[in-house]
Formats: sequence, structure tokens, C-alpha cells
Amino acid sequence: TLKKWISLTSFVGEAAVKKLQPESGQICAFAEVLPVAAGRYTRDRAEQRLPPVDAECRSYAEGMARLPRMEPIAGTQIRFTELPKQMYPDGATPEEITRHSMDLSYALEKVINQRYASQPLDLLAELQFAFICFLIGNVYDAFEHWKRLLNILCRSEDAIGKYPELYSSLISVLYHQLNEIPADFFVDIVSQDNFLTSTLQVFFSCTCSGAVDGTLRTKAEKFKAHLTKKFKWDFEAEPEDCAPVVVELPESLQVD
Repeated sequence: TLKKWISLTSFVGEAAVKKLQPESGQICAFAEVLPVAAGRYTRDRAEQRLPPVDAECRSYAEGMARLPRMEPIAGTQIRFTELPKQMYPDGATPEEITRHSMDLSYALEKVINQRYASQPLDLLAELQFAFICFLIGNVYDAFEHWKRLLNILCRSEDAIGKYPELYSSLISVLYHQLNEIPADFFVDIVSQDNFLTSTLQVFFSCTCSGAVDGTLRTKAEKFKAHLTKKFKWDFEAEPEDCAPVVVELPESLQVD
């Protein structure tokens, strides 16, 4: 419905669309790619020291190595903001690396400064755009970008205190987005871990701080209660990676 569409795209204006959409103007569920090097003809494969196409393949690894290296066609990729792979500044001390790995505010500031320094709230347009591309266009890369961007936002404790308007609006954005997906959608098939509950658990623990704006803190508490009631998600349980580890000592080792 129109009402639902408006709620899912409340921050996505014309400027955001022009900034994020592919240069081609078309968004495809699967990336359009071309081989980096020609390999159709025997002479091409010989120049690259590749075996003939009809040569017997002796292992899975060899078969994978024979596949041509592909890259997206220029102008067909969604122009998302590049998210940092390194969450701490160059030359950081071990203590700083640990701190920046736990509180991703440094990484978030890098993202904001790339495109949204004048208006950090516009970052939510990118979050909504990524979600819509996945929800309607089935663009898996957009879903992965949405997850990574949301992870940075939710794990930036200092930034939550610095940008109360951004985070208050983030809660509203997530409220509408989560109404569009089933409760078990984010559960990892292998580990059974729910990406969203673990990410939001960190976010809610950060919003409990006294340094956080009171209005934002209240809104976060209501959102947490809503998710707990609707999806039966448990935000109180201690994450497994934070639980104490019990180590059995060798029998030969005695502790006084």
C-alpha cells in the first residue's frame, strides 16, 4: 500500500536515489558481470597458461581455478557508501584497537564523513534504499550492505550519545522494516544465531547509558518491549561470546 511504501522510504528523496542508484539507472537482482580476460578460444587460454576447455579436471579446486575471473559491468552496481574494513585508525595501539573494535563509533564517523557530514540523518536514506532493493528487487548484495551498515550503527556507543536525532529516527526506520519480514528470517541456518537480536542487544545496552538523551532512551526501551512481545526475542540473555568459559585443568595441576 501507499502508506506502507511511505513508511519504508521516509528518508529516500530524489537526491538520495540519484546518489545511490547505478549509473545505468537499472537495478538488477543479480550483478551483470563480464570476464576480466578473454578465454573463449584456445589461443586465449594458452596465453593465460590455462588448460584446454576439454581437458580432464582432476579436482574440485582445479575446476574452480579454471573458472574465469569476473567483474561487474561498469555502471551497473548500486553506489553504496564504502564501509570500512578496518575499524580503527592506522597506527592504533593494542588498547585502541580493542576499544574501536568494541565501540564502532570511529568506523561510523568515517562512513558519515564520506557523504553525510553535513546531514548525518541522510545515512538512513541509504539504509532504507538498501532494504527496499532487497525486499522488492531481491538484491542480495543490498541485504548484506544493510546488515553491515546496521551493525556499525548499533555498535557505536559514543555516536549514540552524539547523534540522538539520528538514532531516534533509526528506531522508527527499523520499526517499519521489521514489520515486513518473518521473525526467524535473520537466523543463521548453521549456527542458529540471530544476527538482528545480537546486534540490537548491543544497541539496547548502549541506550541504557546515562549519557544518552532521555527521550531516545525511553523510545529505545519501548522499541525493545515491542520486539520482545511481537517476535519473542530475548534481549536479556547474555550473548554466548560474552559468557564465561569453563576450562578443565589437567589432573596433574593442583590449585591451592
